[in-house]
Amino acid sequence: MVQIIPTTFATTEEEYKERLAKLTHSSFSKDGWVQLDLMDNKFVPNKSIGLDVIKRNPPPFKMEAQLMVEDPGEWLEGLFEIRVDRIIFPVEIGKNIPEFINLIKSNNIEVGLSLNPESKLEQLDPFLGLLDAVLLMGVKPGLEQQEIDPVTFEKIRVLKGKIPTLKVGVDGGVKDTNIKQLIEAGVDYLAIGSYLFTGNFDENLEILWEVING
Repeated sequence: MVQIIPTTFATTEEEYKERLAKLTHSSFSKDGWVQLDLMDNKFVPNKSIGLDVIKRNPPPFKMEAQLMVEDPGEWLEGLFEIRVDRIIFPVEIGKNIPEFINLIKSNNIEVGLSLNPESKLEQLDPFLGLLDAVLLMGVKPGLEQQEIDPVTFEKIRVLKGKIPTLKVGVDGGVKDTNIKQLIEAGVDYLAIGSYLFTGNFDENLEILWEVING
């Protein structure tokens, strides 16, 4: 069964706390996952909350940290302190990738790489055997409410064809009208922000589950 992971995409502490409140007061299972979107206004044109906000308001869920940053090394120690369960960072940083992967794994944390829509799958090839997950960006990272890039579906199929056991996720542009296509392509989990949090969270989540199970 495909997994849904809500994202706490937030540029202020107030936005973060609002999303966390919706999650904790909804029917969403406490055994589920949440994605922490962390941005440095360098790798992407947006700046998120910092780790201090998350430390003050820790989610009662398993945590996937998605680092949309130029230097993941500046964030890792803080994430180890928070005890996140998975760390994703962009393959496009192009340097120190094996070192970061090994450091994360040595702390008994799952590790994955993200890939932007315009980037070629071949950029992941040197690292696939080291990863627990790959997170395909369905949109240009840094902004919400974008339409999913159609290339995403083929990328899922190719990755799952190479390594069927690899956990493949998609982040960006996921909604009720394309979720079936993503599942048919072989996706394992979906990181969803604006679709879930615009309006009634529980109603939107139920719509997604109806499509998935329908």
